[in-house]
Amino acid sequence: MEYTKHTTQATQAQENMEEPKRKRTILVPLIVLSTVIVVTAGSWYLLQSKSQQRERILASDFSLVDLDGNTFRLSDFRGEVVVIDFMATWCGLCRQQIPHLKVIWEKEDYKGKIVLMSIDIDPTESVETLRAFTREFPYAMWVWARDTANLRQVYQVTAIPASVIIDRDGYITFTHVGATDATTFIEEINQLLG
Repeated sequence: MEYTKHTTQATQAQENMEEPKRKRTILVPLIVLSTVIVVTAGSWYLLQSKSQQRERILASDFSLVDLDGNTFRLSDFRGEVVVIDFMATWCGLCRQQIPHLKVIWEKEDYKGKIVLMSIDIDPTESVETLRAFTREFPYAMWVWARDTANLRQVYQVTAIPASVIIDRDGYITFTHVGATDATTFIEEINQLLG
């Protein structure tokens, strides 16, 4: 009986030592599988993003009134590259993006070839609020307007700042969420201007 007791204890001790090995044996394939899933999902996402960029989507036309009271339509600017900056006056990142927009606005090569517009998508903000905001940036002489055409939904703006670049034929070519650097804008605009 003593022998059986020692044998049982030895077997249990051996099983206790093998337990971490079994856990590692199970854990390693799980880690590998998780890594494969993450890499595959990431690759799929990148491929989808690239294919969406190649897919030409016609920008939805809209009509708004600028801060000077002039009515304009997106289609009025066919033949020019249009950069739309979706923003709000309370948005810190929107404020940080304005100097980057200034760079493209003041670029001599773009005069008469691009249109830049900042559209406030916060429905609670008035024309006066937006006008006061623009006074902080006297160099920002591009088109400023409030979103009275539900563009937030039409252009699927989920976060601001958001930028949409529309080619000369009226197709959405590039989109950005978050503050975008002037060099990125320049690179993309140059592609569209050829």
